[in-house]
Amino acid sequence: MVGLPEERERLAWWVLTLAVAGIFAFVLWSFVGTIVLGVFLYYGARPLYRRLRTEFSSDHAADLTLLIVLVPVLALVGYTVLVGLDQLSQLTGASLESYARFVPGSTEQATALVENARGLLGPGPMQGQMQEVLSTAVSAFTALTAGLAHLVLSFLLAFTLLREDARIAAWFRDQFAPEGSAAYAYGEAVDEDLHTVYVGNVLTVFAVIVLGLVVYNGLNFLSPETIGVPVPTLLALLTGLATLVPLVVGKIVYVPVGLYLGYQAATGPGPLWFPAVFFVACFLLLDLLPVAVLRPYIAGRNIHGGLMIFAYIGGTMLFGWYGLFLGPLLVVVGVHLARIVLPGLVHGDSVTGEVLTAQSLGADPETVVESPATDGSDGAVPDSGDETTTDGGKTAETEPASEREE
Repeated sequence: MVGLPEERERLAWWVLTLAVAGIFAFVLWSFVGTIVLGVFLYYGARPLYRRLRTEFSSDHAADLTLLIVLVPVLALVGYTVLVGLDQLSQLTGASLESYARFVPGSTEQATALVENARGLLGPGPMQGQMQEVLSTAVSAFTALTAGLAHLVLSFLLAFTLLREDARIAAWFRDQFAPEGSAAYAYGEAVDEDLHTVYVGNVLTVFAVIVLGLVVYNGLNFLSPETIGVPVPTLLALLTGLATLVPLVVGKIVYVPVGLYLGYQAATGPGPLWFPAVFFVACFLLLDLLPVAVLRPYIAGRNIHGGLMIFAYIGGTMLFGWYGLFLGPLLVVVGVHLARIVLPGLVHGDSVTGEVLTAQSLGADPETVVESPATDGSDGAVPDSGDETTTDGGKTAETEPASEREE
């Protein structure tokens, strides 16, 4: 652009900037579910990261946080698979070791499995049915692989945000939102309420796990000797995780178990009243209570409970599975826009960052900004970046003002 007038050069740069921004917006919307899940994981893991940050460096604290989060998840998946295989072996009468032949341990075994599958598709009346079954299996495997890929990307995004959030916050303050500005107050209020909402979701999962332990083990205590709830501890863990599933919540866990108990009671000596009691107890305590009471209360203490119910239910109905995380985000962003920015724009006044309406509807940015820093300092953050020099001459990362006492 050498030789261009200054205004034309600026116009060319703006065109390039808007084009790149449009491409980034398209990419972000294409992966919106992955991104909002990563943001949820970031806020859910941030309290643990902040605790570890007081003892370790930023990178090591992020590594330990990821490890502490991933290990229980992998252990739960492995335990679930083993229990499922054990239950399947009891139904089929086959031993657990017999399923090992389906796991190829060498290239020869893998080739043999492929050849056996091809042999099933040989000429004969079952060819069309087998092709349909294999097509369904391939589609399910493809969907599972894509889901795992999105989950891995979400964890990577959360891990990156944990390590770089201080630098990102310092850059944003330096370029767009210096302390005392309306953008700074707006960002602090949104961050505070997103922290409350997403950490509240994590607390809801743990609360449902505890409720599941009480309900399933309590039903087992009251059940007759001929029938009972299988693996109640595993079912409680799965029910807690199922609260993150839109609308369906715990139904994907207790409905199949209830049908299994009903089948046992109908074909065996077990009484039919126990499956009925099981369904009623699970619906009231593990389905209705978390959706209507626990999640709006725990995950929306600053935002109106009715808005949070609309955010969770309406978000999932409109956007799908990721609406559980995107709906609350949009509500928080919109509420603080209406509280802090919109009144000044409508009345032609300057936007100062003060809460001019609905003071009790969300976090107060003045209270958030004035809260003490986690490192015991006075909370001041240098405008130049995220590093400061200690007395010993070494550089140390300074926590941004947004990293409050959890």
